[in-house]
Amino acid sequence: MTELEKIAGELQAAHAEGMDAMELALLSRERMGATFGVISFIAVFRHAFDIPLPVLQRAQAWERFDWGDKHITDEEFCAVLSPWLTVRQQ
Repeated sequence: MTELEKIAGELQAAHAEGMDAMELALLSRERMGATFGVISFIAVFRHAFDIPLPVLQRAQAWERFDWGDKHITDEEFCAVLSPWLTVRQQ
């Protein structure tokens, strides 16, 4: 199992326990440490929740990530991701 798969599994479990999009994103940043970035955020959320790439590209503008020129608020971040946050059935 790769580190990405391990973190994706942790995110699925945390979501099943009630974590929302913001909490999951912060957890992924904490777990990835120095390797956390735009690509790793997209990869782990896509793997964990099968979120379409355009949705994740929109979410990466979250102000707490401080990436790029355009930023979205906490509320916008949750609104973008919440419809896709389901625990993937294996």
